[in-house]
This record gives sequence, structure tokens and C-alpha cells, in this order.
Amino acid sequence: MPKFLSFLSGEWVLVVNFATTALFLFFGAGWLADLTEAFPPATLREQYLGSAVEAVTLEGRIYAVPWFLDVGLLYYRTDLVPGPPRTYAELRELARSAMARDPRLSGFLWQGRQYEGLNCNVFEAIWGHGGELLRDGRIALDTDAARAALRWMRETIETGLSPRSVIASGEEETRRSFQDGRAVFLRNWPYVWAEVQRPGSPVRGKVGFAPLPSETGVPGPGTLGGWQLAVNAHAPPWRRRAAERLVAFLTSEEAAVELALRYSRIPARRAVYQDARVRDGAPFIAALLPIALAARPRPVSPYYALASDSIQGELSAALAGLRSPAEALSRAQRIVRHLEER
Repeated sequence: MPKFLSFLSGEWVLVVNFATTALFLFFGAGWLADLTEAFPPATLREQYLGSAVEAVTLEGRIYAVPWFLDVGLLYYRTDLVPGPPRTYAELRELARSAMARDPRLSGFLWQGRQYEGLNCNVFEAIWGHGGELLRDGRIALDTDAARAALRWMRETIETGLSPRSVIASGEEETRRSFQDGRAVFLRNWPYVWAEVQRPGSPVRGKVGFAPLPSETGVPGPGTLGGWQLAVNAHAPPWRRRAAERLVAFLTSEEAAVELALRYSRIPARRAVYQDARVRDGAPFIAALLPIALAARPRPVSPYYALASDSIQGELSAALAGLRSPAEALSRAQRIVRHLEER
């Protein structure tokens, strides 16, 4: 959950996780200061990745500043497959070939537990099938692309490409199984890279990463994650100015370089990927730029945070075989429409 952190003798800075979409909730409650004058949109667009700026822009105004990012990636075993798959069909064929040589292997691991991570996985599959999540500013789930995406994910379980355990798995369960050498492919976040390369890791030196596959072979967008910094709207003017200076410092290019080198945090700033210190000291992060540029946020809608739990429930029911993908998406769409029309 987001939390308030007190800095500089009482100035309040709000740390918001992209995954919570709490920005909308706090904006609606009047808790977020308008930062447009301190951080003009045109300047942010020049300095930051477009998807990160989109996620902090509400009604054309800036209410937070991107701090660092996460993005969905595909990890693969370089000792088991010749390269990363570009399409879902290639993923299936490569995984099947490796599984035929070693029946103990799982083909493809992803996060299917009923939580926000499930939404991220499904949204990536929707984008990978050519779909969009917003239509005329409204959340769109009952679409041909969404039905195809959910069928694909369910089929990975029904055909044994993915173990049934994925419907109860989050990031760490799938990461541990992959790192133990028990899977060919894994969808997860960038933090996994440092884990699989640790001394003693069974797959150290045997893992590559790539954009997610898609139906057509165009690199599939990963879900945008990460953190943003905002300012408490109720702070007195002098404290607000101090808080804005703190946000500017924490989100500066130098701070982003330090976060990348020391903590493997994915930069929201474009220039950091080209910084010689990052290219030399953290080549994994420098190589993420094309994937980070293609990342997409979850539906930028004031209703998403309210609808997220219900959406998760319907998606989970479809993956577990309790409802058809079409029925689950229709039900999820009705829930969203009810919230949007309230």
C-alpha cells in the first residue's frame, strides 16, 4: 500500500505504487498537490519515458513525478532454447521441444493468483493480441482481443504448457521455480535478473530476457509498474515548496543513476539508459530501454482502482475453468460499466 514518508522536519511526500492506481483515489480525495508549475508536462515529456508521464497526468495536470519503473519481461533458458520466442506459437513450440527432452520441466510460468499481478498478466496478453484497454476513455474488457487473450492463457494450463499451479502463483513462487531450473520460460519483473545471476543460482549464466511475445511477432508491451512521488496538498506553502525540492532531488538524473547502480531500479528518465556509468556498471538496465519505452500502464481511469478486485475475480474464474472467458469478461465489463455510470 502507498505510505506517507516525512522528510525535512515535517514536509510530507507521498510515495505511490503504479500498481495501486492510488493516484486516482488520492486525487479524488483532494490529497494531492497540483505539481504542474513545478514540473511542467512538456519538460517531463522531454526527460521521462512517455508511459511514465501518462501515468502521473490527470485531467491534463501533473500530480506526481515518476521515480523508478518496473516492466513485464520474458525470461528464457539460453541452454534449453536457441533464442527468445517472438510469437505465442513459437513460445509453445520451443517449450514443447524442451519439455520433450526433459519431462520434469514446465514450459511457461506466469502469475495467475487472484491479485493485481493477474491483471498485469492478462493485460499483457490482451495487448499481445492487438487489443486496447480503453475505448473512448472507458475501460474495455469485453472485446475480441481480450477473449482471445484469456483463451490463450487458459489453454496454456489445459494443454500442460503451464502447470496448473500458476493459478495460485505470484512473482516469488514462479521466480523460485524458474531459478531452481524447473521451467523454460518465465514472465516476471526485472528484479528477477539479479536473483538468477546470484552466486549459487542453479541457472546462473543460463538466462536471457526479451520482450514478451505477441500473436503477430511484434514485441509485446509489458505492464508498467514502479513508483511515483507526490506532495501532500494540505502542506503549508513553505513546506510544499520544500517537498517539491525534495521530489526534484529524489527524481533527478543523478539520483536515478545511483538507484540503477546500487539498487537495480529501472530508470524513468530517458538519459539514464545512455549514461556511461549505467552502461558499464548495469548493462542489464541499459539494455531494457526498448522494453521500457514500449511499456503500457494499466487503464488510466478513475474507476480502475475500484474495479480491480472484481476484475481479478472474474479473470481467476475463467483461468480456473469455472467460467468461460467470454462469460467472465462480460461479467467484468458489467461491473466496470456500473462503476463508471454511478
